[in-house]
Amino acid sequence: SSDVLRLIQFYLAECGLHATSSALRRESNNTIGMPGLFASTKSHLLSSVSDGRWGEVLGLLEHLDLERMRNSYLEDYDRGEERKRGGNDDGNDHQEQDGTEANGMDHNANNTIITPIEKAVALAHEMTILELAEQHEVELAYATLRMCSELLDRSLKVNDENGEVSNNHNPGRMSSRSADIERRITALSSLRRSSAALSSEDGLPADYYSPLNTVTKQKRREEIVKLFQHHVPEIPMKRLLSLLQQSIKWQCHTGTFPTVQRLFQTEGNDDDEENGDNVEEDKKSKKKKKKKRKKQSSEQKFDLILGNVQMANTTDHKKKHKKDDEKSLQRERIPTRYHQTIRLGKKSYIESACFLPDGRGLVTGSSDGFVEVWGEPLDVPSSSSKSAAADADKNDKSTSHNLNALLTTPSEMDYTNLRTSDLPYQRADDLMMHDSAVLAMTSSRDGTLLGTASSDGTVCVWKISDGKLLRKMERAHGGTAVTCLQFSPDGSKLLTGGHDGTCREFGLLASRMLKEFRGHNSYVNCCDYVVLPPAVVGAGGGDDNGSTNSGAGSTNFLAVVTASADGSVRVWNGRTAEPIREIKPPIASSSSSKKDSVAVAIIHDKDSIVGLKSIHTVVHLHSPPNTMIVVPRCDRAYLMSYSGAVLKMYARDDVQGTDFLAATVSTSNQYLFVAADDGKCVIFDIGTGKAEKIISSFGEDCSSGGGGKKACEISGLVYHPRGGLVGGYSNDKGQKRGLLTLFK
Repeated sequence: SSDVLRLIQFYLAECGLHATSSALRRESNNTIGMPGLFASTKSHLLSSVSDGRWGEVLGLLEHLDLERMRNSYLEDYDRGEERKRGGNDDGNDHQEQDGTEANGMDHNANNTIITPIEKAVALAHEMTILELAEQHEVELAYATLRMCSELLDRSLKVNDENGEVSNNHNPGRMSSRSADIERRITALSSLRRSSAALSSEDGLPADYYSPLNTVTKQKRREEIVKLFQHHVPEIPMKRLLSLLQQSIKWQCHTGTFPTVQRLFQTEGNDDDEENGDNVEEDKKSKKKKKKKRKKQSSEQKFDLILGNVQMANTTDHKKKHKKDDEKSLQRERIPTRYHQTIRLGKKSYIESACFLPDGRGLVTGSSDGFVEVWGEPLDVPSSSSKSAAADADKNDKSTSHNLNALLTTPSEMDYTNLRTSDLPYQRADDLMMHDSAVLAMTSSRDGTLLGTASSDGTVCVWKISDGKLLRKMERAHGGTAVTCLQFSPDGSKLLTGGHDGTCREFGLLASRMLKEFRGHNSYVNCCDYVVLPPAVVGAGGGDDNGSTNSGAGSTNFLAVVTASADGSVRVWNGRTAEPIREIKPPIASSSSSKKDSVAVAIIHDKDSIVGLKSIHTVVHLHSPPNTMIVVPRCDRAYLMSYSGAVLKMYARDDVQGTDFLAATVSTSNQYLFVAADDGKCVIFDIGTGKAEKIISSFGEDCSSGGGGKKACEISGLVYHPRGGLVGGYSNDKGQKRGLLTLFK
């Protein structure tokens, strides 16, 4: 923990937050010092010593952790002594017995060792005292001597030139270094009071800086500079950031951070089954490599702060594999193969669905009001066969399950079963439910809360871990249905949209409406919080309709974006609820030719828009930044900026006139998945605008389970947050039972 505090302290100092760094040190009772100096600080220390600016020197030395540096030096010293003893070992029994006695004497011997850095610090204090006295600051020199006499006596002996202990038993020498320094200051004062000072060239006693003054003051300074240069470690810049990057890389390598390592489903390739026999051989080879690395690094010394590690075993072969792995992660694998199907009861249909942020659960809302969480790891037994085992060793099982969940990939989850291993209320059939159909749902960013909305206008907030109802807001939109909702970035508010054409913000702490965004002429199908730079919103939105800068240095603008069945997307000021911009994408009718509609999309000719159609999906992208995908119920979708510019259009080449019913995007924002009314799912490359693949049986698999019956219209799509899975569902009442089919 002390090393972590040091890293934070170094980061603060590196960023110029010296007051905060000093406050952190004071709060830790001055127990966290610096085991070294930054390169620029060390250079300043050396120049200060050379120029005799001892006040600055002592100020820099004050922050050094001499105890830590001493322990590090003694560890190296003991390691060297062990090597010497091991090299001289001829196998004699008496040497083994003597080794035990030698180890018992190590502790006492270490107490008498003076490390080079301790010697350098003591010499710096000595020179400070001597030069103060030389500059006629005798009282200040005596006061400084009294304060650091213990340091001088412990680190320096009564010595000859260069600080080496004298073997000459000179009766004129003092018994301690502090007493010897006091003698020199007294001699200097006596010399100045006498007439002898007039005949001396520099007015100093014969042995003030060295015996017979053979070493000048400047030469003594240069000697101290050499000691500091060789024995004060340099702290690497950006050490904290580099350690965080290395920890993420290591977690990716070991598999404990699958969000990055397995973001794209590389394990789902078709040739996985053919290579299944080689899995055990690969594991054995990896274990051998790990043992080899441990043997090679056993002699290396690692320091968390200074990073004294030399990676000398990196080969071109490893570098080649690393490059191959990076290339494999650059392109996401498109899920097109059937994977699993969630089946509800008869005459029950899925109205809404969403994945939890960690990917370990798929939540569905049904037409009969039930809210269920699906998804169990494949190695966990089903709920019907583990009721007895769940009661025994409950704590141990839950702990191991949580740890194993970190390693779980989308293909290792069974979404056909309810998640009961860590959700006991589902095991007891005590489900979350509404009194009417659950039309919309969303989860908080940390995955702890679930928000649901029903057709009777009721909005509920649940705690996923225990299924408890935390908040219930009835008639949230005056009794009309609530069709969409979204948590705020901090999870303290809930944004809802309904059939009354308004979007409302509710505070979860007070359970009441805080703001209302009114302006749409029809149902609100989408609502979301978006954090945008003020330049993206524009001067009109930021300055005229509400201040974007709430305080000095504020750079972000909290906006609310809504989409409606009236064919418009509106951007609102998230703080004042005032409208900033109304965006109407150039939606052409299905009968218009493709050539004409493309021209409309490019030139933004609003006069050529034949008719406005309902916008059912708006997806906000992180790449390209400050853009969104707008999908109306027509034969094309649009990549647009928040200023209203159409950046790209997505339309099918194989057929024209089919309407897009639902849409979602991949986690990497590389692909756009669109379900059309002809039962096909079209996957567009967001960057190029081209249709990469088409899943022909998508509608049939998602509505009838692939039984050969006519496909129903798809009402929603979901995409796994870690990639590799896309799912679709329909709320068509012509189905025997509700289905949600996943593709990988």
